[in-house]
Amino acid sequence: MKLEKHIDVDAMLRELPQTADTAMSGLEATPFLKARINRAVQKKKQGKVPFTLPKWAPAICCAAIVLVLAMYFIPLGTEQPGPLISSNTMGNPTEAPASIMTADLNRGDVFISNSSSKPGYRNIWSDVQNGSFPLIGVNGKYYRMLTNPAVLDDALLGQQVATISEYTTEPSLSGTDAVLSNAAASGTKVYAIQGVSSDTLLAAQVNGRLRLFQRVSFNGNALRGKETLSSTLAITGQVIGMELSGVGTVTDPSACESLLATLLGCASYESSGSISSKQALLIELSNGLVLQLTVKGDNLAGCGVWSCPEFIEAFQDYCE
Repeated sequence: MKLEKHIDVDAMLRELPQTADTAMSGLEATPFLKARINRAVQKKKQGKVPFTLPKWAPAICCAAIVLVLAMYFIPLGTEQPGPLISSNTMGNPTEAPASIMTADLNRGDVFISNSSSKPGYRNIWSDVQNGSFPLIGVNGKYYRMLTNPAVLDDALLGQQVATISEYTTEPSLSGTDAVLSNAAASGTKVYAIQGVSSDTLLAAQVNGRLRLFQRVSFNGNALRGKETLSSTLAITGQVIGMELSGVGTVTDPSACESLLATLLGCASYESSGSISSKQALLIELSNGLVLQLTVKGDNLAGCGVWSCPEFIEAFQDYCE
């Protein structure tokens, strides 16, 4: 026999108030009870603090993604870099050899500054390549390329004085009645420097860069006609510094002019050749350009070899 249990819902609802009174007997709605309830609610909220992203989080995530992609796709230097400058076949009539192009890389600008220590040897002549240094020849007058500055400021250019008519890798075999070069391409314009005689300095483009050239001896050619040292070193009134390696520096303009006057007035011509030495006289001009003479004993060489013990002695006196 199946027993059925009937629940009288209506009776339970009628008895609910009494049941609640019985269950909650002894509890009073006091301020203390309210405070306990509030503390319990606050603790519950503290235990479940909602997580919110900082404002800068998206930016950090994006940066991290970019970094990972960069590390994956960009090579980290494992491959050897290609040549910095492509070489050219010797004798190309429009380009200089690669050795000339790289002659001045990693060399900074040369300035003369006063120092208590004796300066070491500094050379700004361009290096000899295949028997000759980079040069320009203008009707028997020769100019050697300098490594300083690596690129000449075109604001220093004066008038055009010539145009290269012959590019040759063997300038010593060419005549003296031409405008030639083993560095500048045929058709390149040759300029003087503002305020300086074209018998002293010239400028021309070499592989896209404006370069400075100083008058020198070459292949037995030095002075032409009635030229003197003053003709090929025509810088009076422009010298602001001198440096003689192993001796010292002079940076007083008036002292420099006095030394230059001694050199130009007392030097005696020895030969149309050159000398080899690890001593140099650097001469800084007011326009920032620097010239060089090779020194050996009492001799100084640029365009020809000159003997001038008076200059060497005077320079030493200034440095004492």
